[in-house]
Amino acid sequence: MKIQQLQMLDALADTGSLQGAADKLHRTQAAVSMALKKLEQDAGFPLFDRDTYRLGLTTRGEQFLRQAREVLRQQQRLQSLTLQLQSGAEPQLRISYDHTCSPSLLFAAMRQVQQNYPATELLLSGESQLKSLRSVSSGDADLALCPWLPIFRQHGDFETRLVRPFELLVVIAPELVERYGGMPRQRHELLDLPMLIPQDQDIGINLDRMIRMPGQQRIRVNDSIAQRELLLAGMGWGICPGDLVNEAVARGALLQIEIPGFINEVHLEVHLVRSAERIAGPAGQLIWGAFAHSPDLS
Repeated sequence: MKIQQLQMLDALADTGSLQGAADKLHRTQAAVSMALKKLEQDAGFPLFDRDTYRLGLTTRGEQFLRQAREVLRQQQRLQSLTLQLQSGAEPQLRISYDHTCSPSLLFAAMRQVQQNYPATELLLSGESQLKSLRSVSSGDADLALCPWLPIFRQHGDFETRLVRPFELLVVIAPELVERYGGMPRQRHELLDLPMLIPQDQDIGINLDRMIRMPGQQRIRVNDSIAQRELLLAGMGWGICPGDLVNEAVARGALLQIEIPGFINEVHLEVHLVRSAERIAGPAGQLIWGAFAHSPDLS
């Protein structure tokens, strides 16, 4: 049995078809079909159920796949370790952060990397809608800072550490308060004001369901950065991640609307995330270790 055959089996299980597996691995469908047929011959028992419309796995095939995936994880970790042993500190450390979280949470640890590993280039990129998490899963990022729910493990095999709670604030620009004659103090007073709301932040929050507001004038945006800029411009009130607006609230550019019981409690946290399938280099391990005071939620 070859690693390449196990990779094809894993891709088939993920995509549900030979063509999907071929596209994922950049191989021809014929090559994938031949490799999986040889794998089944080597196994000595049926891996695939060919009586159904879609090529599925038999019960023994499912059990075989679980162990095959463990072999693939170990192989990836071995490859990662080999690279680290060859090169020492990483030439690059790729850090991705979700736009709903402030990258400043990582700055102290990044300064330590600059001091201890000056040859390591730090690549910092901001993403929307949990693309940072998927970047870690695909290997395009070494670390991610993002909102976290246990269900996100469906996107990959992750290790995570709690960084801080994830909070939502209801905010409005002073000029909008003045234009409409005062700060809203009750829920119904918001109905006369335009509302800024994310289209879909993909972080387990449905704001429409949470606030249950009738359909007043709305502006929908597809990322939190645009939402913050619209808030600062006085285009409406909105519910925004605290990491994005705390600084503006502190200097008075935005005002916090406090209406008791308006927002249902949100059970989310900001986590630092890395892949459980790859060995972290010294620079990545330094940043990971900076949050050792937080519980390890691997």
